[in-house]
Amino acid sequence: MKTARKIAIVLFMFSAIPGLVLPLCGFTAMTTNPSQALVVTSDVSHFWQAFDAAAKLPLAKRTTVYQREYVDRASQGLRDFLAQRHVTAASLAQHVEQNRDYYEKVRPYIGQVVDQKPVIEAAFHRLKALYPDIRFPNHVYFVVGPQRGAGMNSDHGIILAAEMFATPPGTPYSYNKTYPSFVPFAVVHETIHFNQTFQPGEHASLLQDVITEGTADFIASLTLPEPDLRQYTDRWRYGCPHEDELAARFASELAMTTTGPWMYNHHPDTGWPPDMGYWLGYRIDQTFYDRANNKLAALKAMLRVTDFKAFLKDSGYPEHRPACRPQTVAHPT
Repeated sequence: MKTARKIAIVLFMFSAIPGLVLPLCGFTAMTTNPSQALVVTSDVSHFWQAFDAAAKLPLAKRTTVYQREYVDRASQGLRDFLAQRHVTAASLAQHVEQNRDYYEKVRPYIGQVVDQKPVIEAAFHRLKALYPDIRFPNHVYFVVGPQRGAGMNSDHGIILAAEMFATPPGTPYSYNKTYPSFVPFAVVHETIHFNQTFQPGEHASLLQDVITEGTADFIASLTLPEPDLRQYTDRWRYGCPHEDELAARFASELAMTTTGPWMYNHHPDTGWPPDMGYWLGYRIDQTFYDRANNKLAALKAMLRVTDFKAFLKDSGYPEHRPACRPQTVAHPT
């Protein structure tokens, strides 16, 4: 669905996680100071307090515990999450108590999700060093929900449901499952989207979608290492030996307003890994950036592009593309 931004695994990768739909409403609260972009984890602590206290009571009385210990103490992010997801203390308590074994299993991994807070904060500072005009959401909220969606945004910030990123090690591979270590890249990817002049809508072309998402992944990769996840490595392993044919097909389809099989399709019928459009957009941006003498000006052009045909032509892709390997950079300290 193109009326909402999806982060690919992306994610960004966000698109690959079921329910990770982040509508581009635009934050009313933004800052250019990464130190003022607060990562809020209090709701996760409150959830576990409710979870532990509820276990001591009969089932019929547990909703009141979730109301008192979690919902009534909600951050603004959790209030927005509950309202937009239509979650109440009663519906949350019913789901959690019916799936208590699951929440017990992922509890340590939810802890690892929350532990990404200093990584996110450091990444924001590196992003500021890379592109001084970058704007950040005032808040990144971690909450715990009823496994109904991995994330969203509101006017107040990015909101991530920690349980959806808490995949235990050894879980059989699935494109829609990811791990705590992915969270910082996802947050930076989404932050890039809120700095782009162009915001795709229902009638965006494939070219616009591919470059918009590729830009978010590419700039995020200048700030953090690209996630060492199969969802990404599969794209590189397929994309490098097949790049000529992918580029040729893309050139013939770039005006389409449907995204399959390039994006938002977990099971493309082409034999490709999912979300190859993100990869191709990354390669277009990588080519543009690699050829630019002024890297800061190149980043500004990526973020402010509105004439996508001209941008593609100026990039020099595919004729002047760099060697096909994952981007590595000296990250700013």
